[in-house]
Amino acid sequence: MSDGVAELTGCGISTVQHSYVMRDIDLRYARILLIRLSALGDIVLTSPAIRAIRQHLPRARLTMLTDTPYRDLLSGNPNLDQVIDFQRKDKHLSTTHRLIQQLRAEKFDLVIDFQRKFRTSLIGFLCHAKARVGFHRPNGYLLTKVVPPSNLERYQHAIDSYFQLLHALDIPATNRQLELYVSDTDRLFAHTDLKQKGLLNGPLKVGLFPGASWDFKQWSPDRFVEIGQRCVELYQGRILVFGSPAEQKLADGIVEKIGEKAVSLAGELSLGQLAAFIEQCDLFIANDTGPMHMATALGVPTISLFGPGNYHKFRPLEDNHTAIRHEVPCSPCKQFNRCQSNICMQGISVEAVWQATEQKLTAFSSGSNA
Repeated sequence: MSDGVAELTGCGISTVQHSYVMRDIDLRYARILLIRLSALGDIVLTSPAIRAIRQHLPRARLTMLTDTPYRDLLSGNPNLDQVIDFQRKDKHLSTTHRLIQQLRAEKFDLVIDFQRKFRTSLIGFLCHAKARVGFHRPNGYLLTKVVPPSNLERYQHAIDSYFQLLHALDIPATNRQLELYVSDTDRLFAHTDLKQKGLLNGPLKVGLFPGASWDFKQWSPDRFVEIGQRCVELYQGRILVFGSPAEQKLADGIVEKIGEKAVSLAGELSLGQLAAFIEQCDLFIANDTGPMHMATALGVPTISLFGPGNYHKFRPLEDNHTAIRHEVPCSPCKQFNRCQSNICMQGISVEAVWQATEQKLTAFSSGSNA
């Protein structure tokens, strides 16, 4: 079946039909640029697609372009040959010019745009790659192979959306297991810190991530406190509370209420160090956030709390993870600044989360994985 592809001609854009736009590229030895600039969770969710490309094209050269803060998440991935990063929020023309010159010097054959933004489509176009693959909106005219989204896109998992781009290139992809690689340096940092706190071996460690990118995605801090206190009282657990620098006050307040068996690491860690600490947790409880995806990628049993975010698109998929949501007709939504009730998060009860927590802690105590 042929695909409608926009081709630049002269001063305008015309729509042409190509049966196979990769006809001049041998993908087996291609230089391939993958683009996903943000955000944290979305970048973690590209790992199955990256692995699938490497497995199908073991001799291709794979480069990932991302925002500088996320370099830590990708630099240890053995399926990538190179990571190029730049400051996404730096909109100076000189910065963009340097980036484009750097990308042109790599002489990429193919760009796969996981981001679906005008800026990433433009970057792919300007780097002079022979072929550029991405979704049809918003800027399909900058691509050479346009992939239409699924008719059920609202209910399609993000990993499967990335797989669509690979399937358009006849690259098979079915394994949706996430991957995240922790460096030896970051792992040593976490081990040393936990050892100093008396937490490296022995006590059950429960990680809490009470923050989120929007306030309306946050479960009540007092409910996190209640879960933490029960973990301490009933399972002799120690509580590690994580967060960004902006969430340090939130984390400190939760730690203070839980008591001496809780410590705050909010605002202290790089993303690589955060991954190393999460890796040491026996259970991780979080809102719908990037660190939740990090935990699932690291194989840590996870309880994730979904409200206005798209549960169907971003829920954890593996069996040892539990996603909890209070189903309401208006979720998912993006009314983060207009919703008056936040009923989707308020409707998640302490008892619902505790039931899932007990199930996982009981399984941990018995040596199984739930």
